[in-house]
Amino acid sequence: RTFLPVPLPCKQFTSFNPSVTDTFRKRKNKLRCHNYIEASCHEIRRLQLHDPAQMAAWAAVKNGFGKIAEFGRSHPVVFGCGVSMAKTGGSDCFAQLYVEKREHLDWRRNAVFCTWGLMYLGGVQYFLYVKLFTQRLFPGAAAFAAKPLREKIVDTAGQKLVLKQVFLDQAIHHPFVLFPAFYQVKEFIEGGTPADAWRKFRKNQIEDLKVCWSIWVPAFLVNFSFCPVWMRIPFVACISIGFTIILSCMRGTQEVLEPELADLPHGAHLEDYRHHDE
Repeated sequence: RTFLPVPLPCKQFTSFNPSVTDTFRKRKNKLRCHNYIEASCHEIRRLQLHDPAQMAAWAAVKNGFGKIAEFGRSHPVVFGCGVSMAKTGGSDCFAQLYVEKREHLDWRRNAVFCTWGLMYLGGVQYFLYVKLFTQRLFPGAAAFAAKPLREKIVDTAGQKLVLKQVFLDQAIHHPFVLFPAFYQVKEFIEGGTPADAWRKFRKNQIEDLKVCWSIWVPAFLVNFSFCPVWMRIPFVACISIGFTIILSCMRGTQEVLEPELADLPHGAHLEDYRHHDE
């Protein structure tokens, strides 16, 4: 900030009006105070920037993030799969040990989420969000995400592309592909059957979608609007930490289904099996 010098009033004028001199003196003292504060702040910033330890730490952090970003741009599939697997497995461990207060980790349950993060969240979603969305269905999506905010506000066509991507993902992909696949992977590792996985999916579908939409609709609005293409999967992995913890608490434990009426022996009643389980 630059402060202009304050012109002092002439003696001939101030001799008839002493209050003018007081006004200018106050303004001059105030500007001197501002100049002193500004100079002090500048000196503090200069010392901080020239501190060798802080400069070395800042350079190391900047270099580390630069290498991570470069690896993500060069190997987006490997980077996305690795981040997704580590995030999903770690979120399940946190849910078991700190949310549910378990004494021992359920490794089979953790294997469900690690496999899910590696194969689907990292692999399938990379093909969906990067290859299919940005290169096939919505070719202008990457260009819109790279624009500055001022241009995004007036670009109605780009905004429609974002809404179309969110609708396709949340109204088609999640209800009819992602959740059915999750229950199939979970049931396969737990030793169940595909029919049991489908029944569990149908039973929990409404509750799962309510939680899903409350988190992922606003998250994907931000993702498809601002993230570059290579950052889409890592962004999903970061937001998915909280969602995976919730999903692990909701669906992590092995669920026992009640037998259907068609599967009961002749003359048996469903209430008999309920009392037997209790």
